[in-house]
Formats: sequence, C-alpha cells, structure tokens
Amino acid sequence: MITRSVTVAKIRREYWQQIAAGGNRFELRDEEVGAGSRAFVFVDAKTGEHLGNARILACTIFGGYDASPWSWSMLSKLVEVPVSELKELFPYADRLGAAAASECEMYVYEITPISDEELLRDILADVPKKRLN
Repeated sequence: MITRSVTVAKIRREYWQQIAAGGNRFELRDEEVGAGSRAFVFVDAKTGEHLGNARILACTIFGGYDASPWSWSMLSKLVEVPVSELKELFPYADRLGAAAASECEMYVYEITPISDEELLRDILADVPKKRLN
C-alpha cells in the first residue's frame, strides 16, 4: 500500500472536534508534508486514538525568503488556536521573535473532513491496478 498519500498528525481532541464540525478549515505545520500526501489522518496527541481524517485542498506557505510574512495573531485566527498555544507548539519560531516571520516558513493547509471510507478510496486510487494473467 502507498503510505505517502497521507500524513499522520497528532492534535488535541477539541481541535479535531472543531475540524469535524466545519469550524476549523486549516492545519498549521512548520514542515511541509510530502508532495504526494493528499490527506491528514488525525490522532489524539495524548492517547494515539484515531480521531478522523481530512482531505488537503490547498497549501499556502508563509514566511521564509520568498513567501508572504506572517504573524502569530494571523496564524491564530486561521487555525483557531490561541497565540500562547501556537508559541508552545512552535518554540523555535517563538525564540526567533520578530525575525520569525521572515526566517521561519509556516505551511497552512486548507482541509475538509472526510470519512474513513473516502480516505480509503483516495488511498486505493493511488495503487496501480495489477493485471491477472
């Protein structure tokens, strides 16, 4: 099975509930997911329990040398996570202070929740069909 089609992400249960309800449409990462990754599989950060899945619709890069600058408040508003928690999640960027927006790339993925069945269909669509002779 091709495993590069999904990215496993650990999140808090309450954040998954916001995503599942359609309230949060973005996932923030400080590393880009694999180019072939088309979905996130979310697991509870404390227990490892599978919470749900979301299809990746688009990615926007903020920061770094070529992308638009970002601020903690902007990222907070997008992903609906308080600034203080974002700074805990990304301590390296927090330590950079004002330079973070130009030196640290942040990846904002637009997502939509999908069922396990939809995820399975997406994964199997990547598997080449073998011919039986």
